[in-house]
Amino acid sequence: MKITSATLSVLLERGLPVVTEYELYKIIHSLKASGEYKGEKFRGRRGPIDRGNYRRIVGALLSSRYLRPDPDFSGIDTSHDLFSREEVNFTRVFRISDIPDGSAEDIACIVDPFCYLSHLSAMQRYSLTNRIPEALSLSSPLRWTEVRDAKLAKDYPNFAELTYVAPLLRINFPDVIRRRTVVLHKTVRTPKVRPVRGTALRIASVGEIFVQMLDRPELCGGMPHVYDVWMEHARTYANEIIQAVDEATESIIKVRAGYLLDAGLGLQDPRVEAWERFAQRGGSRKLDPSAPYVPIFSEKWKISLNVERGNSPL
Repeated sequence: MKITSATLSVLLERGLPVVTEYELYKIIHSLKASGEYKGEKFRGRRGPIDRGNYRRIVGALLSSRYLRPDPDFSGIDTSHDLFSREEVNFTRVFRISDIPDGSAEDIACIVDPFCYLSHLSAMQRYSLTNRIPEALSLSSPLRWTEVRDAKLAKDYPNFAELTYVAPLLRINFPDVIRRRTVVLHKTVRTPKVRPVRGTALRIASVGEIFVQMLDRPELCGGMPHVYDVWMEHARTYANEIIQAVDEATESIIKVRAGYLLDAGLGLQDPRVEAWERFAQRGGSRKLDPSAPYVPIFSEKWKISLNVERGNSPL
């Protein structure tokens, strides 16, 4: 059996519309190391695959039109911090011809293995808002190379012994993927992320989405909208929210959440009461970080109530 045929079979079994250079190499590397596919042996010897063999296999798949460069990612610049500059002109994202195309969010989550749906787009997915985002909001780690290195170590425990591994690079997103405007936010946050069944999509946990609303309300419809969402839905997800806020390192997130759950919803929970120690007397903390300070504030939470509802602050 030819390894090109086995590679195509694996791609079709995966059912994903695109594959990155890194994931394609990983498939071929695994097949070559095993020396067979479903009981049928490959020609030649088993063992690690070098760069030349890898490119010949990919070239054959491209020549047969089973693969083609993905049009949305052709010519997109990438970072090459650990790899040779000669890699620049090689395709990073391949479209698989015999598989139906995916949505913008699916494609994005395949291309960047660490990105996930966030902010207003995630709020819409969780039915927390009836607003339709103009752009698809995604987030990815700011310290991307750290999670990249952890993935490399997991995928290739003997990485140092290999002569070649296709680079796992942060591929910059174009402004539009699959005719959908996309905005990628790079964040220091490391939230809980879960897969969405039946898709390639990943989404931040619902508790993390409520934290994002307080961290970057301007990306979530604005603080007045965030306030309305919290008043309507926060009680339903109270336990998830409290856990996510507890894990947040920013004290202002705890203060904002404490005010909304305590004063806004009248929720009595010792975990929420514990956040009161993060309130700072005499400061200029605001419920809405993007709005001007107003001298109307919560005595308990030491925070300016600068969110207008109607013609007056809260």
